[in-house]
Amino acid sequence: MKPLENIKQKVNPSLHNKLPKRWKKIGNVLIIDLENLAKEKKRKIAEIYAEELNVRTVIQKNKVSGELRKPEKVELLYGTETITEISEYGIKYRLDLNEIMWSPGNTGWRSALAGPEKVNDFYSFDKPRTIIDYFAGIGYFALQMARGYPKARIIAVDKNPKAINYLTANIKENNIDNIEIINDDCRNVKWNADVIHLGYIGNTIDFLDHTYNCLNENGIAVFHEAYRNNWLGFKRRSDWGSVPTKFSDLMETKGFVVEKFERVKFYGPSTSHIIAILRKI
Repeated sequence: MKPLENIKQKVNPSLHNKLPKRWKKIGNVLIIDLENLAKEKKRKIAEIYAEELNVRTVIQKNKVSGELRKPEKVELLYGTETITEISEYGIKYRLDLNEIMWSPGNTGWRSALAGPEKVNDFYSFDKPRTIIDYFAGIGYFALQMARGYPKARIIAVDKNPKAINYLTANIKENNIDNIEIINDDCRNVKWNADVIHLGYIGNTIDFLDHTYNCLNENGIAVFHEAYRNNWLGFKRRSDWGSVPTKFSDLMETKGFVVEKFERVKFYGPSTSHIIAILRKI
């Protein structure tokens, strides 16, 4: 029997139509939307979900905001422990969901060379000597890139000191020895690199001028961002697979040619999280 069916057996039938059918399980923590339930019902329902899905803590679904992409107004529905661990493609991540975001929808794309062929294709670089991750966080992408390119120098940059603390611990936990950490705004980092990774959503283009100046000749920027599908010119699934003209023209004004372009996941109504490989020209 599916988990939701088991949960329904423990809940008053009058509430069945308000029970969430989807949730995010992040290690021992569950993130779920129980906002449509009365306050006195939330905690009991959360406890039932926790027991059925074998988690220690349940958190009300919320948003991330600000330049540091921190969770807003974390509401504990059940349990107290917000520190959790996740394993993906041979890498272990530890983080505090009360302080730091985690996107389950990026699972395959965090895998770099260790994951699906499509992802491997985007993260295959020609013998890079230096790779800089401008928004390293707890090591979302930096850890896999370090493992995939053991001879490269990986510089992981993040301005959030709490994320840096977990990044430091995750590097040690995964026995990685080719990552250097910088706790600062990436725009203050002047190191040159063959590859610069921009794993950010919101205003990533604002960092492209600095990226251009820090890339070596013919260097590569791995660019993440969210765009409205109609701006991209995509109306159907079949439209994906080509580089949007508007996007290509925009990147050219920043000194880049778009070599690869793909959707990572849906990012809200009519919006997509995209990834692109940009070559400095």
